[in-house]
Amino acid sequence: MSALPSEVGTAVQHLEADTVPRMVVELAERYGSAEAVVDGPVRLGFDDLLARSVTAAQALLAAGVGPGARVAMLLPNGWRYGAIYLGTQLAGGVAVLVNTRLAGPEIAHILTDSGSDVLVTTAELAARLDTEHRPRVVVATEDLVATASPSLGMDLPGLERDASDIAQLLYTSGTTGKPKGAMQTHANLMFNAGTVRRLLGAAPRESTLIAAPMFHAIGIVSQWVGFLSGGARCVLVPTFEPRSVVRLLARERVTVFAGVASMLQLILLKARDEAADLSGLRSFVMGGSPVPASLDTEVARQMPWLKLANVWGLTEATSITTYTEGAEYRARPWSAGTAVAGVEVAVSTGGGPPGAPADTVGELCVRGPSVCPGYWANAEATAAVIADGWLHTGDVGSIDADGHVRVLDRLKDMVIRGGENVYSLEVENVLGTHPSVAEVAVIGLPDQVLGERVCAVVIPSPGAEPDAEALRVHAAGSLADYKVPTEVRFVAELPRNAAGKVLKRVLAGREGMTVPRPGR
Repeated sequence: MSALPSEVGTAVQHLEADTVPRMVVELAERYGSAEAVVDGPVRLGFDDLLARSVTAAQALLAAGVGPGARVAMLLPNGWRYGAIYLGTQLAGGVAVLVNTRLAGPEIAHILTDSGSDVLVTTAELAARLDTEHRPRVVVATEDLVATASPSLGMDLPGLERDASDIAQLLYTSGTTGKPKGAMQTHANLMFNAGTVRRLLGAAPRESTLIAAPMFHAIGIVSQWVGFLSGGARCVLVPTFEPRSVVRLLARERVTVFAGVASMLQLILLKARDEAADLSGLRSFVMGGSPVPASLDTEVARQMPWLKLANVWGLTEATSITTYTEGAEYRARPWSAGTAVAGVEVAVSTGGGPPGAPADTVGELCVRGPSVCPGYWANAEATAAVIADGWLHTGDVGSIDADGHVRVLDRLKDMVIRGGENVYSLEVENVLGTHPSVAEVAVIGLPDQVLGERVCAVVIPSPGAEPDAEALRVHAAGSLADYKVPTEVRFVAELPRNAAGKVLKRVLAGREGMTVPRPGR
C-alpha cells in the first residue's frame, strides 16, 4: 500500500543520478512507498514502480535485449507503459517510442529505420503489422510487469550506462519527409528533469496528470521522467477525455497540468458543468500558442488562482527550451519566455551563424545540454540542422534585448504573399484577442496573382456569432494590410497531432470549409 502524498517529507531537489536507470533506483531508495503513480485503481509507490520495472527488464533481457539494443514500444498510456519504459532503461536498451495512431506501413518504417530488436506491444496493436516487418514481439501482459524482489534491481546492465549513451529515439512527425529518429541521451533527459523540478515545481506533495501521449516528448520526458525525478506523483489517463480528466483533477488534487489552450477551455467548461473543485490545480503549462483573450478572461473569472505558463521547445532540444509564467506571461502574451538556465537561444539570418542583433527576425537556434546529438543513422539530416553545437530549429522568431523569445512561425508554414513574409503566429495572436475567437489557425492558400493568400480558420467562442468582416477589421487595427486575412473560415474543430498541435498542412488541404460572406 503506497503512502499518500501528504505523508512525504520535503523534497531534496538535487539528484545524484545522471542516467534514467540510476534515477529510478535512487528514487525508490529515497521515497520508498510514497505514491509515485495513479492509474485508475492502481496505485504504486516508488518502490513498487522499481520492482515492476525490474520484472520488465528481466523479461527484455531474456528476449535478447542488451546494452544499446533498440526496444520499440507500441503501447497505450498507462502505468504499464511507464514501467516497461523504465524496464527498457534498466536493461540497458534504447526505447523507441512509437505513435499508436500510425498506420502499419508508418510503424514498419520506424521499426526498420531504428533496427529495433524487440517490439513490446499489445496483441491488438501487433495485428496492424505484417510479419515481414516485425522484430521479435513481446506482448505486454500482466506478467511482464509483475512485482519482483527489489534486490534484483541492483544488478542490471542499464545501471552501467553512461550519461552520454542514447536513452531513447523519438521520431519526428515527418511533415517534410519520412520521420527521423531524434536521439536523446540520458544526459539530455536528466538535464530536462532538472528544469522541470526547478520551474514546474516537481516535488513530493506535487502531482501532474499525464493526458499527453507517453510516446511524445511532453508525456514521457517532461511529465513522466521530469515529475518522477522530483518525487512527485504521475496521474495517468489513456487519452484526454474532458469529463474524466476534470473528475481526476478534483479527486486526486492534481497540482500541474500540461497541454494546449483548447484543453484548458474544455476543462473550464466541464468543471463548471460538474461543479468540480479544482482548487488544487495551481499551474497550467501550455506550449504552441498563447491563450486567446476570451479564455484568459474565463480563467480569471472561474479559476483566478491558476497560474498560466507557456513553454517553447522541440523534440531535438529535449522538450523545454524557454519558459514564462504568471504575471510575466500576461504582461507579454506574445512571448514564449526566456531561455531556461544552461541553454542559449539565438537568431540566425540568411544561413549565417547565430547571433543576430536584438529584435531581428530569423531562424531560432538553440545550444546547450538539452540539444540531442542528432538523428539515428542519418548523418546527412543531422548535419543539416546541427552545426557547431547549434540546433537550427526551423522556427522563425526574434529575441528582444531582455531575452524574451517571440516565435512567429515554422519556416515551412510561413505565408509569402506578394513577396512579403506573413508569420502565422503574429496574425493568430492578434485575432486571438477578439472575444469571439476561441481558437485560430492561420494558413496560406494558393493565389494566382500574389502566390499565396492569408486564410484564418477560426473556432468561435461559445455563443459567439461568426462574423468574418469584424475579424478582418480587428486584424487591420494591428497589422499591415498584407497580413490581414483575405479569408476567414469558421469550423467546429481543428485537425491535431497526438500532442495537440494543429496540423496546418492537413488544414490547408481540407475541402468543404465554407467561406462566409462579408459581414457573416
